[in-house]
Amino acid sequence: MAAIYNLNPVQAQQPPQTRQARTPTAVAVTTTAAVALPANTNRANFSLFNVGPGTLLLREGATVTAAAYEVMIPSGFHWNSEPSNYRYTGAISLMTTAGTASVMISESIIG
Repeated sequence: MAAIYNLNPVQAQQPPQTRQARTPTAVAVTTTAAVALPANTNRANFSLFNVGPGTLLLREGATVTAAAYEVMIPSGFHWNSEPSNYRYTGAISLMTTAGTASVMISESIIG
C-alpha cells in the first residue's frame, strides 16, 4: 500500500477552521472533458456521486483525458476529496470513458 506524506511545514498548511454545508449540483458528464467545479479559494472540500450509467474520469486541474486522470469512478460510487490537513482549491475536471453520466457534485466552503 502506498502512502502520501505532506512535507510542508505546519505553517504552510491551510486547514479549514469551519466550513459551510455542502451545496449539491447535478451535472451531466460526457466523453468531452469539462470543468465540473471551477477554482475556488474558499473551498473546504468537495465530493461527488456518480449516478451513472457511465464511468467517470476525474482529475484535479483544468484538463482531463483518457490517458491523464487521477481517479476512475464507476457508476453508483461516491468519491470524497482528500481528507487531510490541506485542501485543493483549483479546478476539478470530469469526463466519461463512454456515453453519459449523471453526477451529483457537492462543494463546501470555509466560513
